[in-house]
Amino acid sequence: MGEFKASFNSILNRDLKHIYSGQPNTFRFRHSNPYPTQEQLRIKEENKYLKTRVLKSSEFIEEYKCLIPRAPAFRVLSRHEIDGMVSRLTKPTVASKGISNTSEKSMREEKEKEHPAYLGKKKVTNIEMQAIMIRLTRPTKAAEIRSLQGQFFRSKTDIF
Repeated sequence: MGEFKASFNSILNRDLKHIYSGQPNTFRFRHSNPYPTQEQLRIKEENKYLKTRVLKSSEFIEEYKCLIPRAPAFRVLSRHEIDGMVSRLTKPTVASKGISNTSEKSMREEKEKEHPAYLGKKKVTNIEMQAIMIRLTRPTKAAEIRSLQGQFFRSKTDIF
């Protein structure tokens, strides 16, 4: 019974590489890839744009099997695009100007320029100052409820 016996460990220990095939492996040498063409560069740039802009600002909805843009808060925008968006959103609309062609914001800004309370010119008398202090230091409803609850719990602990 002259059968061939070699375990995996004995093959590894003796470094018997080509035990079954009899042919050596062909060696693969390193070589540099050819320079990319303009078409390959364009495709790479489009894929980069797809990853950075479209996929980050969209979300795949399984029900419709398509990408739907996310809310504007999740879009990637530059500082200049944000400034333009903020100025567009804060500009009064035609409907908000009404019949008198003045918006609430523009009227408030005009009043702030002229009103003595906004300019710091209004003087407060001592009586008005005391009324303001009383109003500001008066406990709120939440503080009153907390103090009543504290009294309730203190009376419960006195029993035990």
